[in-house]
Amino acid sequence: MWDVSRIVHRILITAGVIVVLGDAGIARADDSQALKIDPALRAAAAVAGSQSLPVWVSFTDKGEQSPGDLALALAAAGAQLTPRALARRQRAHVSPLVDERDIPLYPPYLDALRERGFAPYATSRWLNQVAVRMAPARLEEAASLPFVSGLSLVERGMRTPERGLAGAPTTAPGPACADCAVQVHTYDYGLNATAAQQIHVPDVHDAGYTGTGVVIAVLDDGFNYYNRHPAFASLNVPAGFVRDFVDGDINVQDTTGFTCCSHGTLVLGCAAGNLSGSYVGTAPTATYALARTEVDATETPIEMSYWAMAAEWADSLGANIISTSLGYSTFDYGIGNYTPADMNGHTTTISRAAEIAASKGILVVVAAGNEGDNPAWLKIDAPADVNGDSVLSIGAVSSMDIRASFSSIGPTADGRIKPDLVAMGVNNWCTSGTGYITESGTSLSTPLVAGLAACLMQARPTLAPTLIIRSLRETAARAGPPDTLTGYGLPNGLLAMEWQAPLSVGTAPATPLAILLMGPNPHDLCREAARVTFGIGADAPPSAHANVSVFDLSGRRIRNLYDGVLTRGGWMTASWDGNDDAGRAAAAGMYFIGLDSLGRRATVRLVSLR
Repeated sequence: MWDVSRIVHRILITAGVIVVLGDAGIARADDSQALKIDPALRAAAAVAGSQSLPVWVSFTDKGEQSPGDLALALAAAGAQLTPRALARRQRAHVSPLVDERDIPLYPPYLDALRERGFAPYATSRWLNQVAVRMAPARLEEAASLPFVSGLSLVERGMRTPERGLAGAPTTAPGPACADCAVQVHTYDYGLNATAAQQIHVPDVHDAGYTGTGVVIAVLDDGFNYYNRHPAFASLNVPAGFVRDFVDGDINVQDTTGFTCCSHGTLVLGCAAGNLSGSYVGTAPTATYALARTEVDATETPIEMSYWAMAAEWADSLGANIISTSLGYSTFDYGIGNYTPADMNGHTTTISRAAEIAASKGILVVVAAGNEGDNPAWLKIDAPADVNGDSVLSIGAVSSMDIRASFSSIGPTADGRIKPDLVAMGVNNWCTSGTGYITESGTSLSTPLVAGLAACLMQARPTLAPTLIIRSLRETAARAGPPDTLTGYGLPNGLLAMEWQAPLSVGTAPATPLAILLMGPNPHDLCREAARVTFGIGADAPPSAHANVSVFDLSGRRIRNLYDGVLTRGGWMTASWDGNDDAGRAAAAGMYFIGLDSLGRRATVRLVSLR
């Protein structure tokens, strides 16, 4: 049933009558209004004095006044999907294809904020919120607005610094090793040969898969000289595929300054370089979208709202992969400051945005971080903490497959394996200016794997991103078992390309048990139940008793989904609506759905966005 008071509030806003909520009304704020202000924001306001704070203003809804309004808004949002974005979601089995997160923010709410002097400088339709700068004395005023559901502090994080000293620039590099002088593959990888060979990229390229037709969105600090560097002469960046979210324009270069736009160029070449004999990346013929989401590695905390905006933009372009070599391990204000204990994949804004991007069918590849030798942190940072079934976090090793001491380690705060994979990140040759330098960091290992993933997407166009992730992890050097230092180890592009996907429904399940998660992961259980398909193998007994249940991370059974008999070689389906056996809604987080039969258990992992 629809709340009539909300409808009246919305009509008042639309009519511009909201200005009647003057100072007298604000002074009589009730308890529910006070609860709208996050405690961390209140604490920051207490020490900020008159200094304005960056504040997330979250809205109650998207302006729908009835179920019919919502249906119309969803239809309009679906009509705005580009053919590429629609195809990507279908390939990833996203269901529903369009949800409330795709609906734009409600314009009258934005207008009402502007009328009061709260001009949004960042927006998020996914999170249904805007960022504004607000004096602490006006928090109660903003909280009194009927369409505001909450106010919280915009996180400002210090990007994890790179490690290693830059080498001397050169415009005429020689071959990286003696063997590279002989052309034995489709490309002569030049300075990037060792990094590419270490993860068997040349074998994938030789098979004809170089990333063609796959869109990689690179979210970084800017891309100086990307249109002048010789290794980018054939770089495919279509019109409209460049955006600066910091300055609000379409220029991702600043060749006159010293604190902007160089880091993105360093990482871009690892995947996009295409100058045979000098420098070739792991996906030289992919299509690229370039987004500037922060300034270069300075001492200034960066507001992570820009990353979330760029991820939404990448979704709208139909990007298949987001590659981001930005990680945040310390947060500003000192009030409610995050620690490694908060790196659970759901807490920070940037991690939540990465989860949603993955739920839209985008493969997100992120740097694990460079805090492995920092005793104050050590662990992976945000958004590398997001579940590895959805987001791949990449650590760094040397050319000899020795873990870099600075490469951040796992597990996550909730006990999951991290990093997921590793690639070369020590003394890598990188594109810089119009030449090349050497740098170290997980920033460099990340685009190497993102480029490999693009090649696999081209080679296996029917595989959903979750299966591309599985192909990389299950064929990697340390797949059995992974650890919390290097995860599943170095990926092997050739083996991943040959990896066999799980059996499709209609085929007899693998022996002895099989359980498959259908649809996206992460999954929003508020909008649609999660479905699993399960069965016993063809050489099992003719029938067997089976139980399917949902477990939390502590192993506690919270919901029984099926208890009965399975027939050999057949499939059954069960759904979970996100509630426990008592009907209570389970919190957002990671869960296991387990099939118990024949004295064994098979499980799948599910990340709930609720």
